[in-house]
Amino acid sequence: MEISQANLTSLFTGFDVVFQRGFDKPPSYYDQIATVVRSTSRQTTYPWLGRTTSFREWLGERVVQALEAHTYTIVNRNFEDTVGIDRNDIEDDNYGVYEPIIEQLGWDTKVHPDMLLFQMIKQAVATPANVVGYDGQPFFSASHPVGPMGDPVRDSVVANINSSGTGAYWFLIDASRAIRPFIFQLRREYAVTRMNTLSDEMVFNRREFRYGVDGRANTGVGLWQLAYASNQDLSNPANYGAARAAMRSIKTDGGQPFGTLASRKGVYLVVPPALEEVARQLLNSEFMAGAGASSAVATTNIWRNSADLIVSEYLA
Repeated sequence: MEISQANLTSLFTGFDVVFQRGFDKPPSYYDQIATVVRSTSRQTTYPWLGRTTSFREWLGERVVQALEAHTYTIVNRNFEDTVGIDRNDIEDDNYGVYEPIIEQLGWDTKVHPDMLLFQMIKQAVATPANVVGYDGQPFFSASHPVGPMGDPVRDSVVANINSSGTGAYWFLIDASRAIRPFIFQLRREYAVTRMNTLSDEMVFNRREFRYGVDGRANTGVGLWQLAYASNQDLSNPANYGAARAAMRSIKTDGGQPFGTLASRKGVYLVVPPALEEVARQLLNSEFMAGAGASSAVATTNIWRNSADLIVSEYLA
């Protein structure tokens, strides 16, 4: 191919099509379980996390509820992925060898938010001290403080994790609300950048054109009340039921039901690939094996369709 600006523009426009083809292929889940927040600065603080309100009978003047202030900040991070394209390969019409890697670049761009989010969730149970929520406790903790500030009942603690098992962790998520258990903070959209002009420094110095993607984002945690982690045996439906019961029993600081799992819509069971089979059986099978002496007797699966399934390799 003759190295002219018109030919380079046409070639890189073709790369855009290949990139989009790769981008369109993989599924993406981060925006199903995380609140997506548009950040406008280097970091964003969330003072409203943990604030709860409740209705009261209106007798006399309104009572302005004193809301506890929390400081939770997510600092944006920079990410990039870049492919170098040798000028000689373009001159020799060998540019087709770059199509697979450009397509993979599109794939990687699509799944990068998932990778960030699910790796954070995995870290939240592997090294809890590294993923701390608005209340100062590890996000998945056996001792979240609950109760009005200044009230002795504040000493009450609530768990959103059961770590007494020996299996892989699975997660029950209520993402039915505007504020979800996780946050994906986006400062700048992932965007393609080309260095495809003959006057670019890298072309002049190294005979290399470049095609890359960059963006600014990060992940964080939101409401711990809407997520539960367990490493109990998921093949035993009672363990799944216990996790749901624990979430349903969570109350606000004012003592009212938090309403977790009140809606079927937006409820997810999130598992690593090792638990995919048992998770699908739990959520899709019409019948399940009985327990104990009646294990050979099939019973109605009461948890069928009780959640949508997300399987993430980033939890492995």
